[in-house]
Amino acid sequence: MKKKVKLWCGLSAVSIALLVLMATATDYAFGYADVINSRLGLETAVIETPENANEDTTYYKSEFGEINATNQEKLIAATKEQSVNEMREGAVLLRNERETLPLKSEERRVTMFGHASVDPVYRGNSAGNMPEEPNMTTLRQAMEGAGFEINPTLWEAYQNSGVTRVCSDSSEEVDLGEDPIEFYMDTIRQSWANDYNDVAFIVLSRESAEGIDFFMKDGEGISQLALHKNERDMIEMVTQSGKFGKVVVLLNTPTPIELDWLEEYDIDACLWIGYPGQWGAQGVADILTGAVNPTGRTVDTYAADSLSSPAVVNSGTNTPRFSNGDEVANALGTRYFTGDYATVQVEGIYVGYRYYETRYEDAILGKGNATSSAGASFGTSWNYADEVTYPFGYGLSYTTYTYDLKNVVENDDGTMSVTVTVTNTGEVAGKTAVEIYAQTPYGDYERENKVEKSAIQLVAFDKTDVIEPQAAVDITIPVDKYLLASYDYTNAKGYILSEGDYYLAVGEDAHDALNNVLSAKNASGLVDAFGNAVEGDSGNVFSWHEDFDDETYATSAETGKEITNLFDECDINYFAEGTATYLSRSDWDATYPKTQTVPTATDEMIDLLKGDTYSQPADGIAARDIAQGDRSKDIKFLEMRDVEWDDPKWEDYLSQMSIEELASQISDSYGTPALVSIVKPETKTGDGIDGVGGRLPFGERPNACCYTGKVISDTWSPDLMTRRGELMGEESLYCGYTMVYSTGANLHRTPFGGRNFEYISEDGNFAYYAAYYEVTGMKSKGVNAAVKHFAANDQEFKRMGVATFFNEQAMRETTLRPFEGGIRKGKTHAFMQSYNRVGCTWSSANYALCTSLVREEWGFEGAEITDAASTIDYAGRFQASITAGTDIYCIDSKGESGKQLVEAISENDDGTLLLALRRAVKANHFSAVNSCAINGLSIHSTVREIMPTWQYLAIAGIILFAVATATFFTLFVLSKHFWTSKEDREKEVTE
Repeated sequence: MKKKVKLWCGLSAVSIALLVLMATATDYAFGYADVINSRLGLETAVIETPENANEDTTYYKSEFGEINATNQEKLIAATKEQSVNEMREGAVLLRNERETLPLKSEERRVTMFGHASVDPVYRGNSAGNMPEEPNMTTLRQAMEGAGFEINPTLWEAYQNSGVTRVCSDSSEEVDLGEDPIEFYMDTIRQSWANDYNDVAFIVLSRESAEGIDFFMKDGEGISQLALHKNERDMIEMVTQSGKFGKVVVLLNTPTPIELDWLEEYDIDACLWIGYPGQWGAQGVADILTGAVNPTGRTVDTYAADSLSSPAVVNSGTNTPRFSNGDEVANALGTRYFTGDYATVQVEGIYVGYRYYETRYEDAILGKGNATSSAGASFGTSWNYADEVTYPFGYGLSYTTYTYDLKNVVENDDGTMSVTVTVTNTGEVAGKTAVEIYAQTPYGDYERENKVEKSAIQLVAFDKTDVIEPQAAVDITIPVDKYLLASYDYTNAKGYILSEGDYYLAVGEDAHDALNNVLSAKNASGLVDAFGNAVEGDSGNVFSWHEDFDDETYATSAETGKEITNLFDECDINYFAEGTATYLSRSDWDATYPKTQTVPTATDEMIDLLKGDTYSQPADGIAARDIAQGDRSKDIKFLEMRDVEWDDPKWEDYLSQMSIEELASQISDSYGTPALVSIVKPETKTGDGIDGVGGRLPFGERPNACCYTGKVISDTWSPDLMTRRGELMGEESLYCGYTMVYSTGANLHRTPFGGRNFEYISEDGNFAYYAAYYEVTGMKSKGVNAAVKHFAANDQEFKRMGVATFFNEQAMRETTLRPFEGGIRKGKTHAFMQSYNRVGCTWSSANYALCTSLVREEWGFEGAEITDAASTIDYAGRFQASITAGTDIYCIDSKGESGKQLVEAISENDDGTLLLALRRAVKANHFSAVNSCAINGLSIHSTVREIMPTWQYLAIAGIILFAVATATFFTLFVLSKHFWTSKEDREKEVTE
């Protein structure tokens, strides 16, 4: 009988443990229910419309017709075609000696070298879908589909070598994943001695990931972007073997790695392919075989030494702590993460080609000590041809083109129309990018104190259709003169047009365009990007004179607000004068950053770093005086469609909701909840720069497409950029998304940025246009593109809280320009903020950034969303961020933002907070009601909340374990009583 007692005792204990475990897990899961439901594609509310409503409620229609399984296949086919076209037009042919490419039809027995040939990087590691077989085209599949026969011996050896990449921003932990030279035993080498030697393909990769930057130096002072020993040994083995007819390098990396070795080893051809994504590998094979003509151009400068950029000194893994970092850390406490780190962008506007090309001009003209040793990577004198391997805008083709500036017309709307005649002078049909650059006058120090100017800057671009051999086409491209203005942050404190001569130039790349300008200025000693003497073409330059003008761009064209300094406190010199010396072409030697700029945090700065910037105004309005919960208004969510932002109807609409209802709308877990009282449906959000990150609804629920990442930028194609936006919008319609956290608009401030694979370019003006095109495409489908990460989030190292300092000219002309394209020009209704501090203040709590700039100056109407707020403790300062302009708290699954705000409003009768909460909900609902969130919604509809099945099952599980526990415990008690002998019971009593 005692066995039964032990049985019920044991079962009771197990049941209690399972009950506690189930209750704990359920509590946790319910806290993140929104995230779980989003990832599983589950509905938490349904729209119910009377059958007799007889309305067409599909306000944003799919171009493929009704959303069903058959049309989903059409959508998938379109995304595949887009991905392949992105690679066909975006892969950049950097080198093609002796007309190596395209390969002849008989050159098909090949050996693939580099471990990345077997294990390429198809996508960087961040939010969104990863390509997975069989729903993708691998590099091998693409090559074999094009008729290549790949050496099986080496391929299988790579597969079995056990070598893997380790992605880290620590030089002690990173592993590029390349096999050592000892791996290539005689039996392996014999595999290409007499066969599979038509072509040697060498595939080199650099893997990127969110949260990790490429390291700048290992123990031997070598950067992650340089060639490493195992790679060099392998390349030497291949090139010195004498066995291969041709050697072709494929660069499977989103960032420009050092390539001076291409010349050293006399590599025949080099093709940059970035990350191919789901289907892009097909485009690689098409280029290699000549099925298509490559048309990609670089959107970053390829430096011979990746550490030569002046921005490298104070960025990424080189980012220093404050000199009193321990004091800062102690004052802030552990909840503030990396508030003790600071990056000072002393390079100013001289990012990427704006540095290299500007210093080149000054070296040619003998100005500004440009040839000094400061910043020289080789020798004792700075020399452009030594520093740059491939310039911005560079790319080869299988044919040749001429670009002739035909005419320039100044229009009444502030634009200039530039017409260029493009002639295909070769023997292969193809497309080509047309690049328009400008130079504005530099050096009027009397009126323009500290206004820096790039010697050349992109101001417009387009791409031709296919041009047949020996044919010519005219292409007209508008140039907005606004992009010729410079921001004077010290004197005019606004945008100015400097007095002097202006130049518009057509060029094959940025360096070629600058040489054309220098030719027009009668300069001598010009060289091309490879150090060869050239003369430039002054015929491809248009020049004119401008008088000094500080009025044309003094006010916002959108709002009429005066444009003036907003970011004085983001200049470290504001707090400690003389801390930063900004790079200036007035004296390259004296201003080039030879050492890190390490600021000391003052007491004022530490207070700002803490983030407690909100205090209730003494004369603020009382919350009790603001009407909430007024159901008599009877204004439904759908009725707010097309209601202007400033329409007073919004105030009546907001007054209907209780404070608790308002608060429920600011927490976002890949969507916002429904609100039954005003018939507002739930919204859903996708996440991913190169795809919406969701799963399509029909069939076996395949992942939505993963496009080619940054490769789209290198197409220089407005059509393809717009089309990607359209197709991401289409996939959003199928996934039920009303918003996608995309596109990525941060700068490639250096080539070491860990998320450069998601961002557009090193150039703010190029990214200005590219962001506009993609946002426009998504918006046409009723999907809000939440452009991210706003702002100055151009590194992953210490991104959570690093203090970012800069001068306002650099901020406005480079860092902010891409966001301006998506937000001001593209008029998106959403954008995502960043983790870092802008100056000393978290971006989401920076009023100058979130309100003064985007709303009052750019005229933004919509929702500002934090980056994942639940992952950073300092984001808990909800009062500071919502009053600064933030509207939605991303991944705030438990609704902490709303709870804290309701409590603060109630306890303090704080009407200022309540008004900020109202504005946030207005922004959120304005964004949603002007999107595909209204699809399926009628004025006669109602919204009914539902609980997903897994939540019912979880509750049922708790009940089941509770009942089981009670039952087992009861049986234990009964068994102990009835099956214990009288003597034992008396003994227990005695004891």
